[in-house]
Amino acid sequence: MKLKSLLFALCFCLIGQVFAANAHLHPKATEADKNHKSAGKSTMYPGYCEIEIINNSIDNVRVYGTFDDGAPLNPFTIFYYDAPHYIDLYYYGYCHSGMNLLIQGPYGTIYSGWTNVNSTVRIVNYMNKGVKGDKVEITAKK
Repeated sequence: MKLKSLLFALCFCLIGQVFAANAHLHPKATEADKNHKSAGKSTMYPGYCEIEIINNSIDNVRVYGTFDDGAPLNPFTIFYYDAPHYIDLYYYGYCHSGMNLLIQGPYGTIYSGWTNVNSTVRIVNYMNKGVKGDKVEITAKK
């Protein structure tokens, strides 16, 4: 019985780490800023005041960014098999309007520009779109 409890606790901790690794915050976000989400939102879905990045391509991508106050986003990699990543724009006690994002793949820049809050940046598979097709799709979350 103790072994089952230990295995359950271990699995629960590992699952929690998977979702925690996909959330990215402002470097100076306080504990109050980190806990601002409403109780009705699940940790598996994009919440209030976030940018969602989904990698549907066959390549790993690297994400860089600058918040509207000039603070840099800690760069991170989104693997081609990875779950969506979320950048939280709630810091200094309120929701900010957006940030500059730079997404690079192995062959160059995929996306660079201002991204509004509550947007989804979907990196598309270029094999489906052709070489000259759009590399990203940006949509507002519903």
